[in-house]
Amino acid sequence: MSAEPEPRAKLDCLRCPSLCCKVAGYVQVSDHDIRRLAKFLGLTRRAFEAKHIVERTRAGKRRIKAEFETCQFLDGKRRCTVYAARPKDCRGYVCWEAADPTLHRIAQFLQTPIVAQQEIEATERAGRRARRQ
Repeated sequence: MSAEPEPRAKLDCLRCPSLCCKVAGYVQVSDHDIRRLAKFLGLTRRAFEAKHIVERTRAGKRRIKAEFETCQFLDGKRRCTVYAARPKDCRGYVCWEAADPTLHRIAQFLQTPIVAQQEIEATERAGRRARRQ
């Protein structure tokens, strides 16, 4: 019987350096996503696909973000330039619910004040010392 994963604390996405848009993985787009994005950007569907689809899988899936690439729609201030029309993959992604906790841990570390982080580390060190004794 596997243990339930510990719930992860929700974070303030506006305080994050947009890790989900930089390294979190692929962003696949459906026909509906493409229509919505094309309309938002004032493009035809064909023009949107020619300009913004960065990968096509062998199964015919289309992506606007490759796995370890920064999303093309992220601006210099770490804001999504197509937020109102963002695809389903983006609408449904939150790092504290992702199967892999890595991005959540990094984002949580980046949002923790240094003094609090030092206290956490001191507590962890004390716990390791106590377990060794």
